[in-house]
Amino acid sequence: MKMVQERKSERPGRRSGEERQVSAGWYSRIRTFALSLFMVSFLVSCSDDNRQTTHIPDYPKPGDSSRVEGALRALTNAINQSSSSSAYAKRAVLLLAMGRVSDALSDIDEAINRDDNIGSFYLTRAQILRALQQPDKALQNAQRAEILGIDTPELYALQGDLLQQQNQFDKAKLYVAKALQMAPYDGEAYFFNGLMAARQGDTAQALVLYEQSLRLKPRYLETYNQLSSIYRTLGDLNSALVYNEQALRYFPNNAKLYYGRGMIYHTEGKLDSAMIYYQQTVKVQPNYYQSYFQMGLISQKYRNYYSALANYQRVLQLRPQFPRIDTYIGYCHEQMGQYELAIAAYTKATSQNATDQQAVAGLWRSQRRQYAQSSYNSLFLPDTVAKPITPTRSRAVLDTTRVNISTIQPKQRVTTNSSDSLKRTVKPLN
Repeated sequence: MKMVQERKSERPGRRSGEERQVSAGWYSRIRTFALSLFMVSFLVSCSDDNRQTTHIPDYPKPGDSSRVEGALRALTNAINQSSSSSAYAKRAVLLLAMGRVSDALSDIDEAINRDDNIGSFYLTRAQILRALQQPDKALQNAQRAEILGIDTPELYALQGDLLQQQNQFDKAKLYVAKALQMAPYDGEAYFFNGLMAARQGDTAQALVLYEQSLRLKPRYLETYNQLSSIYRTLGDLNSALVYNEQALRYFPNNAKLYYGRGMIYHTEGKLDSAMIYYQQTVKVQPNYYQSYFQMGLISQKYRNYYSALANYQRVLQLRPQFPRIDTYIGYCHEQMGQYELAIAAYTKATSQNATDQQAVAGLWRSQRRQYAQSSYNSLFLPDTVAKPITPTRSRAVLDTTRVNISTIQPKQRVTTNSSDSLKRTVKPLN
């Protein structure tokens, strides 16, 4: 009987109060640990998503779009309530992922103003400044992030990219190697290695590294762009189109890909197809000034100077410092007979670059033609209609008031008789 009681006491589920308290304590600890693990994995996944969304198109899938918009609204509400620096920093990451780079920069600047000792803030600002094509400032912020303790392959790959943009290839290779040491399967690091190889003239090695990057990170847009560009330069237009088409499957609304496809057809001489993709580029991204310039070149090729001029003027509006754009504008005005406008454009071009021989020659031609045109038009201006026009060739008129003119007398008429006409001799005239 005693043994039965002891066995009953050993049955599962029949524990003492102390045992139940211990079990509850362990369950609480496990639940807390699981929640903590979930939060860490969630933050890590958010971080990974942020790294990926930095390179996804501006128009994500519907599910991702709603998730990002929901997070953006939540962060905006948090900022309105507490105005914490971390909320500004997180919203900056989301805005960068959505392509709103200027808004992202404003948010991260505000976050750093509130707390300037957090390395991740400087890493985010370095990424934003790189997107704004300010590599010098971006490198300063990346170095600041490293000083503040950020030790991630993402930071080192970023520094490698910024250093190679400044032609500091030795330092760049060290940082990219460090990134690969920490993350051997980081496709972005392989991409930067390939970029450095391409810039140093090793095209074969660049292609190998780009292919490796594409296998590890198939949704990295710049890899497709670089591969397509290299094959287009090498004259392998079929391979260039293949990589461009693959990229469009992942990024169907990316303006850079449409522009790259237009460049491939432009290189191949298929100008009509190139024009279609250039137009698609500006439809997706209206401020893509390079595409307007290419459309201007095609219109100029077809001698459609009105369309070419409109595209060149759009380039000037979007990018006033675009190289030699005033020379192209002057040429269109010259071909349309608008010599005064052509002279103004050519003069501006030569003032900015005195070695621009096309602008110098165009200025000389336009000035000469304007002078010839004004000389011709002066004969038909309204204020000269009533004035007598002296003919170039006129017969001389003799002034009879100063010269005495003796008229010639008519010859005398000779009368003869028919009977003796053969016997008489005609006397000469006096």
